[in-house]
Amino acid sequence: MRRRLKYISSFILLVGSVNASGQTSSYGELQAAYIFNFAKYIKWPGTATTFVIGVAGETDILDALQNTLKGKKVGGREIEIRAMSTLEEAAACRIVYLPASNSGAITDLKLAVAGKNVLIVSEDDLIKHGACISFIVEDDRLRFKLRKAVLKAAGLEASEGLLKLAILL
Repeated sequence: MRRRLKYISSFILLVGSVNASGQTSSYGELQAAYIFNFAKYIKWPGTATTFVIGVAGETDILDALQNTLKGKKVGGREIEIRAMSTLEEAAACRIVYLPASNSGAITDLKLAVAGKNVLIVSEDDLIKHGACISFIVEDDRLRFKLRKAVLKAAGLEASEGLLKLAILL
């Protein structure tokens, strides 16, 4: 129990520290903070020099990701945020964010990253359609669903703390 509280406290502090100026965080900033924590609490195979987060489609989250993650690192690697113009670019990313405006591309995105160590994070609840993680709003709080089988198929492993915070499917 004590260990779980430690994980939850750490995660909440990291998400809550997105905006240290005391302003209310935007939905995009909260998603960006969650994405950063997904990156930190998942084991990533390989030795890439940069940690690439791609955004598949038009979305406001690009600015939120760039502002929130500026200067941060994952496993000692600089984070690079990319706007993807084609789904084929997803194979070069560690995390691909699929905004609601591009939800219909989930099937093609899954094909583009098949056999790669890529985490698909969706704004819409696409967990049953192949996303590893999907954001949901529950009781006016941003939460996330995680499908362990999809994560494992991508060759990725989430920390115990991350799994305890997720709605597992």
